[in-house]
Amino acid sequence: MPIEGFDYKAFAMDLAQQAMGVLNQPNSNAAPNSLTPQDKKNIIELVRKFCFMAGEALSNDTQLKFNAEQASLVTQFIGEWTFHKSIDLMKGKIPPQNRDTILQVIAANIFNTAKLAIIKNMPQDALITLIEDKVKQVYSDELQKLVKKGVLSQKQYSVAVNISNLNDMVQRNEDQTNLEKVQNKDKNSATPPDKKVLKLAALAIILKKLPEQKANEILNALDKNDVQHVINYMRMSDIESKIDHKIIIKSLEEIRKILPESDYINTDKLLKKHHKMIRNAPPELLSELALPERESVRDFILDSKFPAKDVFSPFVIQSLVRSIEEKLNDN
Repeated sequence: MPIEGFDYKAFAMDLAQQAMGVLNQPNSNAAPNSLTPQDKKNIIELVRKFCFMAGEALSNDTQLKFNAEQASLVTQFIGEWTFHKSIDLMKGKIPPQNRDTILQVIAANIFNTAKLAIIKNMPQDALITLIEDKVKQVYSDELQKLVKKGVLSQKQYSVAVNISNLNDMVQRNEDQTNLEKVQNKDKNSATPPDKKVLKLAALAIILKKLPEQKANEILNALDKNDVQHVINYMRMSDIESKIDHKIIIKSLEEIRKILPESDYINTDKLLKKHHKMIRNAPPELLSELALPERESVRDFILDSKFPAKDVFSPFVIQSLVRSIEEKLNDN
């Protein structure tokens, strides 16, 4: 007997449409940028198919007395975890021919676990934790089966089993929230954690402008606890406009404390280019650019004899030269 108010076909299609919207959103916090169009198409179809199958099974179970809300919850669990574990399988480089089977096993376990827990009236918070633990265990067990079959090495298993798109999404959301909180604070009341957020965000702005190889060299030299935060800030669209320019410059001046020493930025070449730019630029335009800046940056713009290498790190000089060049070209 159909469940009143639960149109499983429409619900499965709606969840698939939601997945499509997330996957096609630029710099989405819920999905990596590395997914190909075919990857996205596969994820959307799997979400639709598994949700359809779950909804159909719930609707056709004559012994079950679920209402629409309960049936929707079970189906949504399957849709959300199919989404995240599909991405984990791709990022973990699990062979494509093995992915669907693993996802089917995960979906079946979610279905049975959630159904029994709801029948027993388990609180929803406890149910969410139970499902997450179940998915982790099943995922690990299925990957271990591939190790026993020789499909994966133990090293490949160790990498793949620790990938979690859900955890990455939560961290990206937290980083974005932390950055927004810092933006809205009075700069004089910034705490050490606030300053750390600004430094990492400022570093992300620099790394976005560097060649990938050089950016990776710097990331690899950072504290491991900082790396993911920097990567998350690099993913944020138009992050440069999210922080007051003066705060960025101040953070960049202090950033040398967390940056490895650089031996590949040609500071002399950058300064030569900068001095040529300011010689050829109209004085009134330079004054206009310098006016809102802090004193050290203002002197850097207006005074060709300013001792930049004594005041700024190579990375800050590189960022300043690029920023000034961009502004001059815009006028």
